[in-house]
Amino acid sequence: MTQRRRDEELLGNLERALVPRRRAPLPVVAWYWRYELALLAGLVLVVVLSLHTLGPALTVVAVSAALGALSPPWSRRLVALAWHMVTPHLLRSGLAQARIHNRNGRLPFITRVSREPFGERVRLWCPAGTSAEDIASARATLRAACWAADIRVWRDEMRSQIVTVDVIRRPGLETGSAGG
Repeated sequence: MTQRRRDEELLGNLERALVPRRRAPLPVVAWYWRYELALLAGLVLVVVLSLHTLGPALTVVAVSAALGALSPPWSRRLVALAWHMVTPHLLRSGLAQARIHNRNGRLPFITRVSREPFGERVRLWCPAGTSAEDIASARATLRAACWAADIRVWRDEMRSQIVTVDVIRRPGLETGSAGG
């Protein structure tokens, strides 16, 4: 282990010991998980309506058929939708592990995730105290956290608090800069 890495670990441990970890309020956590919560509510609604209209036996048959239809092999579209939902959680976790936050403990806020031919494009709003350079310096940690082949970081030319992170899952398909 290099001296620099040991120093970083020591500073990280000291920071964790001295600064209490800021937890996101419940509405923010609900916003982070909005797609999953909506999917869960929809599934519960479908099962309850099926139980009410079809009865327990036919509901079990219908749920079994639906699970069979959703088993592998999955279409590219379904896999892209899954990555679209999972990438913000992985990126947020990577930002937290790389200690990309301001002195108050606020992480960059994910404003938009879009599917691209190479993977996903994530737009971040950085609170005061964080920058594109901070995120770019943690590319290796973010790449591992997002299970990606590579990570590219772009700063918006007009608004430096807006940062675009390209999560590259299929190398060779990226089309240049984010244009920001």
